[in-house]
Amino acid sequence: MSNAIYKMTELGYALKEYRIRHNLTQLALARKIGVSANTVHLWETKRCRPAMSSLVILSDILDEPLVQIIVMAKKYYD
Repeated sequence: MSNAIYKMTELGYALKEYRIRHNLTQLALARKIGVSANTVHLWETKRCRPAMSSLVILSDILDEPLVQIIVMAKKYYD
């Protein structure tokens, strides 16, 4: 279980990095996904995990393969 939490921590950092790289605010990204800005904030600050369906939408919006988002996270935080 703690390993899963650790990986989501890495993912939160990666999501924020991709969002900023695409010049999106939390609110703008949230509107594209159909969630609240607070939800995006919670994902990025590791307080909650996005559902797989949200991750698939995120990878499409950010034009990054889902696997690449996770690889980027591991590069910075392993």
